[in-house]
Amino acid sequence: MFDHRILKELNLDRFVALDVETTGLDCRKETIIEVAAVRFMNGERTDVLELLINPGRAVPHSITQLTGIEDRLLRDAPKFSDAREDILQFIASDPIVAHNISFDLGFLEYHLDKSKTESEKLLKNRKGYFDANEKHDTVTLARIFLPFHPGFSLSKLAAYFNIKPDKTHRALPDALTTAQLFLELIKISLRTDFRDIRRFIEILAPTDEPLKFYFMHLHAFLASGKYHFEPEFDREELTYQTSLYNIIGEEDTPQNGRLKTEPIDVKEVTSFFDHEGLLQKSFGTFEHRSVQVSMAGEVAKSFNESRFLVVEAGTGTGKSMAYLMPSLAWSLKNYGPFGRVIISTNTKNLQEQLFYKDLPILHSILKKKFKAVLLKGKSNYLCLDKWFTVLNEMKYRLNNYERSKILPLFMWVKNTRTGDISENNGFAVERNISVWKKFIAEDNYCPGKSCKYYNHCFLWRARNNARDAHIVLVNHSLLFSDLAAENSILSEYVNVIFDEAHNIEKVATEYLGVQVSIWDFRETLQKLYSKERYNTGVLVHLQKRIQLSDLESSRKELLMGHLNNLLPLVQTSMTVCQGFFKELTSYLRSILPDKTRNEFTSRFRYRSNDGLYENLSGYVEEFGNYLKQLYSALNDLLEVIRETPSESIRYQKQMYQELLAQTSKLDGLISNLDFLIQAEWDDWVYWFELSGRNDSDDSRLYGAPLKIAEILKEKLFANLKTAVFTSATLAVGRSFDYFKERNGLTLLESDRIRELLLDSPFDYEKQVFLAIPAFMPDPRSADYRQTLKEILKQLIQEQRRGT
Repeated sequence: MFDHRILKELNLDRFVALDVETTGLDCRKETIIEVAAVRFMNGERTDVLELLINPGRAVPHSITQLTGIEDRLLRDAPKFSDAREDILQFIASDPIVAHNISFDLGFLEYHLDKSKTESEKLLKNRKGYFDANEKHDTVTLARIFLPFHPGFSLSKLAAYFNIKPDKTHRALPDALTTAQLFLELIKISLRTDFRDIRRFIEILAPTDEPLKFYFMHLHAFLASGKYHFEPEFDREELTYQTSLYNIIGEEDTPQNGRLKTEPIDVKEVTSFFDHEGLLQKSFGTFEHRSVQVSMAGEVAKSFNESRFLVVEAGTGTGKSMAYLMPSLAWSLKNYGPFGRVIISTNTKNLQEQLFYKDLPILHSILKKKFKAVLLKGKSNYLCLDKWFTVLNEMKYRLNNYERSKILPLFMWVKNTRTGDISENNGFAVERNISVWKKFIAEDNYCPGKSCKYYNHCFLWRARNNARDAHIVLVNHSLLFSDLAAENSILSEYVNVIFDEAHNIEKVATEYLGVQVSIWDFRETLQKLYSKERYNTGVLVHLQKRIQLSDLESSRKELLMGHLNNLLPLVQTSMTVCQGFFKELTSYLRSILPDKTRNEFTSRFRYRSNDGLYENLSGYVEEFGNYLKQLYSALNDLLEVIRETPSESIRYQKQMYQELLAQTSKLDGLISNLDFLIQAEWDDWVYWFELSGRNDSDDSRLYGAPLKIAEILKEKLFANLKTAVFTSATLAVGRSFDYFKERNGLTLLESDRIRELLLDSPFDYEKQVFLAIPAFMPDPRSADYRQTLKEILKQLIQEQRRGT
């Protein structure tokens, strides 16, 4: 039971928990089939409103499967227009609690408006029906206070708090579960430091976010000191400590590394997988696979003989363990510069399987312990300098939309040990990438050891640990971006395992090539200066800080003069940029083959004789001139800041680093655009991509070296002693010739390459049926997606299988 006095202080001594079930997700196309509202007073359930609604049409089969609501249950139910007054009177002015409240209230508001009476239609300026109600979204609260939680569906959060609903996806049980979840989240918020709650209020102050009012009530209550809340056992802390860390065996690194190597015992490696071997003794259900033993033996021999191994291992082979075990045996025996093994994968799923499942198993059962590090690219890690700078300068660095989006970062930053944003499920980085970019250390921004947060820096901690680890786990993107940056991240290495090796050529081409789009320019320009409701950008920030500084007037006037020149130049550059890409897109569409002009197209090759430069020379020259002026003006400003005594302006160092980062990025964009427009190099291939929408100017230019094989041989393979390339799909017609040729392995001495082709233990002849729909349109066609959608829908509905 919840102390009713606390709820009264939070203005929650009465509230209504709400849930609706609908025929779909779009309130303008779909309708409501069930509404439940439950009134709680002093934390206890009192009144209930539960209504089935006749939608006036058949309920989709998928909705019936999900909810159990069938057409026969709704035949005698009232229409929404007949139920609207009951809903409005029940909710009245009470605070509303819902799970994903924008969905439930969005449907209610739309259908209340659609079914309003004639007298209400006369009130043209009527606002939303529930504008005056305080609103509380349990999804938003959970994302803030449980950022490490793996999912935020009502069922997953209910399970976390041991809430056991009678059923799911029915309005009344879901409303009751939401209310219980809300009360649990209130308990967590009561144990939060009131200084953090005050910070939430500061973040949300200029916004219309409903959550702001809850935090205001909470802060006033906590500040009053009426109650003291003891910290309880924190399951969230336990969850993240046991599974979310990027270093295994941090204490297991020997002090000194070897400068020579000794072979490992191949038989000892393979015996690990035998009947009665260490793996089976540790896991009684372990299944012995001869193909796994063969692969492990060949990988071990490759380390001993400094060879390259190309191995196709079908699904079910257990290839991860087959290369991990010999890699560990080698790195443990030969710890040092020649013993460290880099393991590179293509997908996040495989990376997480290796680091959070396979490597911990091996660490727990091997007698000799090892150190393994999961290392990602710079953009994955929170920069503490950026974080605290932005928080202290929100007025100039965050718009209102961004303010509400950063709340799930706040409690995570206080608890994370990795700073890796992928562990913060509450933030949903894929949907908030532009916000996240404000908190990462870009190239040329990070000052390294001179940063005041260096000893706590997540990025440098991972990198420094990677340098003395036995195993370093990366993805192909990081490995090849590091290759392009001449090993600035991974430092020197001589042993690499490439899993999902069929993706190497594609990723290498991407990272060793160049590209430009309007978004690249727009992002850089907007980071310098963006004129919205509030002016933002580093130039605006610098301008404000100069005005507030105690600089001598002559220095202040000099700096302000540079800024007064730069601000309109950035704006003009943005306008010219949009005009350039509009003309570029128009010209690229004009040179498309007639038959593809109206289709969704992916990529088309162009050459220097296609006349990009000649036909767009005026626009190229205008755009180039503005960019060069901007680049020159930024360098002039940087020079003046360099000559200004340090710390004369608040956040002077951070603003300088940020300006340097954007200036360097602009320089790269200018070079890339010129290179791609000219398209003069015969040993490069050039292509462009266009949006399928005719009203979009999102055209992108790409260039990549034709001879990627030679680059790989020269920049990567020449420096390696051992490399293993493995995947379930490497051979063509049971031959590795195509893979080896495309990836430069044929350029090496033939006796240095070994091949191994292992069949999958699965019986595909009996277990798989493959059907190819020959009637489908071309995948590049505008009709392809819709046709595919209809086929999948038909298959799912007719087969009635789990999908």
